Amino acid sequence: MTQGASEGGARTRVTAWGKEIPFRNPNFTGRVSEIEELRRGLARESAAVIDQPPQALFGLGGVGKTEIAAEYAHRHRGDYDLVWWIRSEQETAVVNGLVALGRRMQPPGFRAEERDYSAQLVIEALEKGEPYGDWLIIFDNANNAGMISEYIPRGRGHVIITSRDSHWRKALGVSGIEVGEFTPDETVEFLSKRVPALTGRRAEAATLAAELGHLPLAAEHAAAYMNETGTSAAEYLTKLRDNAHELLAREVDIPYPLAVAATWGVSRDAISPEADTLFQVMAFFAPEPIAEELLAQPAKAGDLPEDLGRVLGDVGELRQAARQLARFSLAKIDGVLNAVQMHRVVQAVTRSRLMREDPEQAERFRHAVHLLLAGSDPGAPGLDESDPLYERSRSHIVPSGAIESADPTVRQLIINQVRRLHRRGGFFESLSLGELALEEWKLRFGEDDRLTLALAIEVGKATRLSGHWERAYALNLDTLERLRAFGEDDQTYLACALSHGVDLCMMGRYQQALDNDLDLLPRYERVFRPEHEFTLQVRNNIAISLRCLGRFEEALEHDRIALTMRENMFGPQEDQTLTSRFAVARDLRRMGRYEQGLDMIRDVDQLLVRMNAPWDALRVFTALDLAIALRRVGYHQQAAAQAEETLTTQIASKGPDHRMTLLVSTNVINDRRLIDDLAGAQALGEQTVAGWVKAAGDDHPNTLSARANLAVVMRVRGNPRAARELNEQALEGFRRHFGDDHTSTLVVMHNLASDLAMMGAVRQARELGEAAYEGHRRVRGPFHPCTLATGANLSVDRLADGDEEGAARLREEILAAYAETLSNEHPEARLAAQQGRINLDVEPMMS
Repeated sequence: MTQGASEGGARTRVTAWGKEIPFRNPNFTGRVSEIEELRRGLARESAAVIDQPPQALFGLGGVGKTEIAAEYAHRHRGDYDLVWWIRSEQETAVVNGLVALGRRMQPPGFRAEERDYSAQLVIEALEKGEPYGDWLIIFDNANNAGMISEYIPRGRGHVIITSRDSHWRKALGVSGIEVGEFTPDETVEFLSKRVPALTGRRAEAATLAAELGHLPLAAEHAAAYMNETGTSAAEYLTKLRDNAHELLAREVDIPYPLAVAATWGVSRDAISPEADTLFQVMAFFAPEPIAEELLAQPAKAGDLPEDLGRVLGDVGELRQAARQLARFSLAKIDGVLNAVQMHRVVQAVTRSRLMREDPEQAERFRHAVHLLLAGSDPGAPGLDESDPLYERSRSHIVPSGAIESADPTVRQLIINQVRRLHRRGGFFESLSLGELALEEWKLRFGEDDRLTLALAIEVGKATRLSGHWERAYALNLDTLERLRAFGEDDQTYLACALSHGVDLCMMGRYQQALDNDLDLLPRYERVFRPEHEFTLQVRNNIAISLRCLGRFEEALEHDRIALTMRENMFGPQEDQTLTSRFAVARDLRRMGRYEQGLDMIRDVDQLLVRMNAPWDALRVFTALDLAIALRRVGYHQQAAAQAEETLTTQIASKGPDHRMTLLVSTNVINDRRLIDDLAGAQALGEQTVAGWVKAAGDDHPNTLSARANLAVVMRVRGNPRAARELNEQALEGFRRHFGDDHTSTLVVMHNLASDLAMMGAVRQARELGEAAYEGHRRVRGPFHPCTLATGANLSVDRLADGDEEGAARLREEILAAYAETLSNEHPEARLAAQQGRINLDVEPMMS
């Protein structure tokens, strides 16, 4: 860390300053040892210390951890290029803070709507020091040491964490700095500084400080109340002692509940009934900013208790009440965010007091919060414009206890939130909320409750999208069986049955998936209509299964129907339309119409790039298919560059072990081989095979595909025995799954013949090649490029086996066919003319 002037020195620096950083407290008192220890831990004078460990400030709520972190940031802002504050109560808040920082930094590839991916980009940019070399990131109120450790950037920057969690040594290998209460002298100094009436009256201040338990938050509230009302210390002590009977519930996580609770009770005596009502209902939200629009809902006012409806039914009344709370430090108003927030300790104390003293009133407020959350639901989780509305309620759902609500509108909000999150790429956030609510609903409402089952469908989708296919399959199958009680034409049942078909396809059970969806299609057409978006999704899924089974012409028929209807319904640029255009392009390529497929997939990819589309499944598949299409046409260098870029982006987004990453890497093996990066191809192939075995099992079709592609690399590197072993494993597996006439089976037969030929088993190579050639002619037709490649290799094997006439005749036929289809300039045509061996690759099943 380059040292600069801190508090008045000559050095200045233009600093990126986060808007969440609290204003400097002019009454900041004491904490000298804590700030010095914090500085020592962050700015060690050693060139060897490049990756400075984070510094954690931990302690009980209300002791001033946040104030210390903010004071440090203000004192040392000249030492940093960037100072950024991230609220860290929940994982979603951490991601929000990183995404907000990303909007400022704009690292390459940043897309705010792709939350998980963009947060990772920001962390990587900080670690690289681009564009900020010296930075300070403050994670405030991080309650989970294990969770926050996943988001801490490493590098030359500094990290401060404030938390009630003391387990920092276990999570991060750092001891942390424990922050306790004020010392008696610090409390007296603070009160004397804040309350003019106490200046020079140390004994009175000391008595009050002792009664407050030296808790900084309690001292702050006492000072605010005395200043606003003109109350003397003696009068304040009298009020405080009169309220001593309002004891706090034992489970509240603060050390001196008597003093703090009494202080807040005194402050509430001075506010209006409307402000007090707002104060109490806010206690049942999360300790996060509460958007004014979430509170002010005139349309819901009639459903709320009269006193609450009066405050929340009129924006003017709400704002006046909020200002009173802020006046007495009972809440903070954020004018930029147009939100109001209670301190978490104030909130917890208030909530527990209400629940203990007046359970009926507490439940009334709690239910009101749930109604307000439900009232904010736009009912359209699939629309981009709904996102800001859903963001207002999301962080409050779990802390408010909304997942326990029996109100159907509240439950529907939770279902919609889970659906919205996984549709936007926040798979783990979706699962976090969905699984928690699902377990609660099963216990509270029963496993066969309709809304419980509707939520289970969304949880199943999020589980599948996060890469846990078997878990998703089990959940969806159980949900489907329970939904049969509502009838197989029930819309919820149909939605689950469609998701179940996707599970089957993901697990490599393509025929079962096809049978499932063919059975669904007429029912979807009857219950919805043939052109409905849900029906078209069924048709899309049918085409996927057909494609995986090698029935490309049939897949193309369904995809073209879906494309025409989607273009008519949604226009040319909507995701569903682009999905169908992508599918048609893939069908054309698999049918051997390489140039047409390339033209179409290139258009889709360029459109997605221009639209800055998120890095979701459509974007990944399109980028990957473009690389494959380039490879098929013969543009090997361009294909490799496209494929490597796709793989790099996917690894950064989802990691190397995600199944979609494995799909990409299974193809990149071939691209590396074709540009003679054989060592890189082998390393990636071995890694990918191992990844598929772990993710999907030893016998999944995609595991077999990766083995087959690795086998070609091994032979080209001079190890035909290893290649033969891998190809024989793949061939046995493909035959078991699909029989002898599947395209993947035939490709492996073709490659295995080359292994045998290289090992000198000429007759075996020819016999296998004859079978592969006839199979390709039967399945793909005489002019498909794979048929031509197999015929070209067979002509070489016939010649080696002594059949010169048969070899010459076949070679002449193949070269003439190449001239009519791919052209004589295609790399495979040139190899055939030179009597070289052509290698084919197996495309993994991309469902």
